[in-house]
Amino acid sequence: MKILVTGHKGFIGSQVYSNLESNGFDVTGIDLGDEITDEKYDYIVHMGARTLIRKSREKPFEYFSDNMVLSLRMLEISRKHGSVIIYPTSGSVSEATNPYSLAKKQIVEWIELYRNLYGIRRHVLKFYNIYGPTSRKGAVYLFCNAALNDLPAVIYGDGSHIRDFIHVEDAVRTIRMIIDGKIPEGHHEVGSGRGTSVMQLLHMVEQQTGKKLTVQYEDYILAEADRLVAGTPVITDPVPLETGISDVLEALKREKSGIT
Repeated sequence: MKILVTGHKGFIGSQVYSNLESNGFDVTGIDLGDEITDEKYDYIVHMGARTLIRKSREKPFEYFSDNMVLSLRMLEISRKHGSVIIYPTSGSVSEATNPYSLAKKQIVEWIELYRNLYGIRRHVLKFYNIYGPTSRKGAVYLFCNAALNDLPAVIYGDGSHIRDFIHVEDAVRTIRMIIDGKIPEGHHEVGSGRGTSVMQLLHMVEQQTGKKLTVQYEDYILAEADRLVAGTPVITDPVPLETGISDVLEALKREKSGIT
């Protein structure tokens, strides 16, 4: 089985690539800016994209060019060679208030158009807030890093907005289940189904570290939904958030002490 992983050096893509490679798959990785060759793949795991929502406001054309155009290239390969495409969208597409979210929403529309016109097979994964030991963004990382380095924890808004935090291991597990033929074609929610407010998350980090964090409140840079939680998650036994926070803390402690 031949598999292409775009964005294979990124946070999620690198772990997908590593999992497939270590399990004996014929896997190729490319990233933004790499040359794309017109080859036949059984699966295209299309993770490559600019991903910082706030940056998309500053560089809307770059987000269109890199996210939309690259996705259409992947769809063309899928159309020509019958590749199954696996594409991650976001919980934020429910209220597309920025170029990043709008591009994600429109790419899904293109995927469905290609399915209707050309019969491509697809798996659209709605990712919620994915975190993990190697991530260097997102609330879980930022709060854990703040606790270990005596930094203020920045909260946008009042911290009452609710999010669904899902460990990167569960995202990789979902993609493997698809490739292993355990999940039928369609749209899937990759979340825990558990809603946690940002303030609750902060208190969970405080509890595990035994530190009281100084909170720095800031206004929203962009409008954000009050609640984004998976209603029917494809993973029914996700890594508990408490366990995931511990994973992130331990990874940061090892990094701080110079242990790899």
